Amino acid sequence: MFFSNLQRAISESSYWNVNLKPKQVKCLEAIYLGRDVVAVLPTGYGKSIIFHLLPVLLFGKVNSAPFQSCGTIHPIVIVVSPLNALIQDQIRRSNQGSIKAAILNVKKKENSDDVELDLADSNSSLLREGRYELVFTHPEAVLSCKEGLELLRSSPYQRSVQAIVIDEAHCILEWGDDFRKDYSHLGMLCAIFPNVPVVALTATASKTDISTIKKSLTLRNPLEVIGNPNRPNIYYKKVFREGEDVDFFEELLAPIAHDLKVKTVNYPITIMYLPLRWCGFAFKFFEKRLGNKQYYPSNAKQSPENRLFAQYHAPQTSTMKDQILKELSSSVSKVRVVFATVAMGMGVDIPSIRTVIHVGPPRTVREYFQETGRAGRDGKQAHALLYYNNRDIARNRTGMSDDVRSFCQLEDGCLRKFLLNCLDARVPDRKGPSHYCCSYCESTCKCLDCIA
Repeated sequence: MFFSNLQRAISESSYWNVNLKPKQVKCLEAIYLGRDVVAVLPTGYGKSIIFHLLPVLLFGKVNSAPFQSCGTIHPIVIVVSPLNALIQDQIRRSNQGSIKAAILNVKKKENSDDVELDLADSNSSLLREGRYELVFTHPEAVLSCKEGLELLRSSPYQRSVQAIVIDEAHCILEWGDDFRKDYSHLGMLCAIFPNVPVVALTATASKTDISTIKKSLTLRNPLEVIGNPNRPNIYYKKVFREGEDVDFFEELLAPIAHDLKVKTVNYPITIMYLPLRWCGFAFKFFEKRLGNKQYYPSNAKQSPENRLFAQYHAPQTSTMKDQILKELSSSVSKVRVVFATVAMGMGVDIPSIRTVIHVGPPRTVREYFQETGRAGRDGKQAHALLYYNNRDIARNRTGMSDDVRSFCQLEDGCLRKFLLNCLDARVPDRKGPSHYCCSYCESTCKCLDCIA
């Protein structure tokens, strides 16, 4: 019964031409059988396929005996997701198939710090009636918002919600203590639907992280589906940066700007993570260096969608961020270099990113692995380059983990092996020359190409 319903779910989705991987099937079968799941699957593995298939998969289950006496049920799957840009990307993908998806969002009340549901659009009545099969939301919309809580407790939702998905579940660890506290209270959401399976999805988590996620969500004997996070096509390199910040940035940016000016849309897509105060500096630097060559083609309208570079950070409008993600996801993207803060790219499927540059390390190895994992999702060779100085890893820097400090200070060892060990992951045997692994392994490689 499971496999026939799964086949139907695939045929009605936008993934009709995708062959499911064994761990995806394992997750779907466990959810179908009503079991909680923790899935730690590498970036680019296809975690979102799991919740996109659930509505049709579960429709076949709940509308077969012995459930038929309840009348026809159109399952609702609630997906908790951290960012609006990520949700909009998922809704676009859902709309390519037969699944109806919507966002349950919140906005601040006027002259108040309180929030209320943002249901001003024409589809709000359908959302209230439980007519969408995938309902994306944020923790704040269903925990800090009284109206959101009441909606989930309403008859349409209590009758029809058949699964809860916590996408990017590592946010519980990174944000739950101080930044977005509702992430640490998601167990309350699960308690509203006590008999519904809960699925926690993430790309990176150590054994301790998994234990914390299970406890926070009060999962009941969940099936743990763990994939090795290793991405063998990504080459890791770190560089100690010296001198004043302005001098460093000019030295870093100048050759990239020059190559972009020459290669235009043939320049490999590059994401540069840097502090917000330097995003604007880098953007202005490129504007000055490229001049009227910053747009493609040269006779194109001088508008953001035709510019070869962009900046992506929280202060930008949602429209602008959505436009950048849509452009990057296109097979004919004009945007080739993006200056971004950590707001960029979580869970978004941009397969052809060739290089991820960090100016300053994230606070944890988990975050670093997540962000570098956005490179090379198409399986082709990609690079992760980290620049750091002593200020970046100072003992008084709030939130900086000892593992990241040790990684930056590592001088005698494989960078990939260190990162994987921090995540309790097995270090697989290297296939091919070791100079493809990391800067340390390249320096010690004795293949014919390296000793020639």
